[in-house]
Amino acid sequence: MNQELKIKVLEVYESACIDKSLYSSSGLNEQSIPVFVGEWLIDRQMKGGDWDEDVKQQVIGFVKKFMPSKDDVEDLKQRLRNGDNVSVLEYISPKVNLERDQTFLESGSLGNQKVYIEEYLLTKFPRLLKGGLWGLAIYSYIRNDKGGEVWLNEFKPLQAAAIDFEDYAEKRSEFDLEEWIQIIINSLGYNAAGDGYSTKPKRQALLTRLLPFVQKRVNLFELAPKGTGKSFLFGQFSRYSRLIEGGAVSPAVLFYNENTKTPGLFTQFDVVVFDEAQSLSFASPDETVAKLKGYLEQGKYSKGKFTVSADSGAVFIANVQIDSKGLPTNKNNLFGELPEILQESALLDRIHGILPGWNLPRMSTDALSKGVGFKADFLGEIFHSMRNRIEFDKYVEERSYMIGSKDFRDVRAIMRMAAGFLKLLFPNLSSVTEKEFIDYCLTPAIDLRQRLRDQLIYMDSEFKNYQIEIISEKSDVIISMEEPEEVTSEK
Repeated sequence: MNQELKIKVLEVYESACIDKSLYSSSGLNEQSIPVFVGEWLIDRQMKGGDWDEDVKQQVIGFVKKFMPSKDDVEDLKQRLRNGDNVSVLEYISPKVNLERDQTFLESGSLGNQKVYIEEYLLTKFPRLLKGGLWGLAIYSYIRNDKGGEVWLNEFKPLQAAAIDFEDYAEKRSEFDLEEWIQIIINSLGYNAAGDGYSTKPKRQALLTRLLPFVQKRVNLFELAPKGTGKSFLFGQFSRYSRLIEGGAVSPAVLFYNENTKTPGLFTQFDVVVFDEAQSLSFASPDETVAKLKGYLEQGKYSKGKFTVSADSGAVFIANVQIDSKGLPTNKNNLFGELPEILQESALLDRIHGILPGWNLPRMSTDALSKGVGFKADFLGEIFHSMRNRIEFDKYVEERSYMIGSKDFRDVRAIMRMAAGFLKLLFPNLSSVTEKEFIDYCLTPAIDLRQRLRDQLIYMDSEFKNYQIEIISEKSDVIISMEEPEEVTSEK
């Protein structure tokens, strides 16, 4: 990013932007502080000044003071017993218990201690009950006849207080497409120039990772070599994503825990990411896979007496072996080294596309952002709000005749991904041209789906071999993104 573009971004978007190199040089990553929280702290401490060693030490000092280690748990509890208020930096996500008419949370800093919350905080910060917030929590201890209770009586959020999507979209017109792509890439903490993400395949792969953040129920499979930053983006960029790091996953975690009566991850996040999918296994595999297939198809599932609809996307990430040219060693069978549960064609057909992670560079200092971009907490909220912008879906539905496939899953997958690219690149929807939509939204979406179809053809003879083309002649048929209603025959 050249100096001219840096200045332009800061002039147009002002307080929504930050120098993206500050987080990587702050040491906060070593403290397990997410990017969206770290940048908030940096910006707060700088207060419009320069980033120097004194400011850096102030930020680190703040984190060390208010983010205790596991060894501090009992000491913090004892301080509460002695009448002290305890302030900690952590993620707060209250739960409402209607049977007992109470709202509470579990504090990780206090060893998963049950904590009650003052009602005025729920009114003051409504987002606490809509996915939770990172912030400075101030706890106190109140004795009663049964012993005592811990209460959250003050909270200071460490994330964007408010966003204005209309303003964000309107100001997009100040930049051409090349400039805008650079801004988005830099906002993710990556370098859009030099040896970073300067080529079209690299940029396209990186932008594809963002689709589930802006579009409801986009399901992807990413195959990439080690060290391409898969976990970094999905695990730290947004509070709306949840990274599951390999191992066994149970239906209770994903769908519903009947013992605790707690809804699963698909109801809590915009995107659930299965990292290290090559080592993934499911507790009760038949039950889990059956429910997973149902959810990927319909966006709803049942567990016991519990039935729910959700809009979270599912992303599976796995390593792939590449040759000396940087391409998969077995391009005809990309899933060959994965567990059998992930080689079932009926499951894979419900995935919308394969992200070619082999196009992404290995993470290095050259790949890190050296420019200006949106603050992670701001952009994360913008992306989250985009999921409900139906005008983008409508725009794509009106052009569904362009998709040269009669397979409903093909068409639906392409439409969802095309709508996602549209939101990312052209948030000011009125300015996009038909050619730009085809080149930057529809064509990449078709490529992603075709790559998946090619694997299904290799794995299962029931899948027909054909190329999905773009049809230029307009048709009167408009295909909706919504699933068709299930029809049951009466006996």
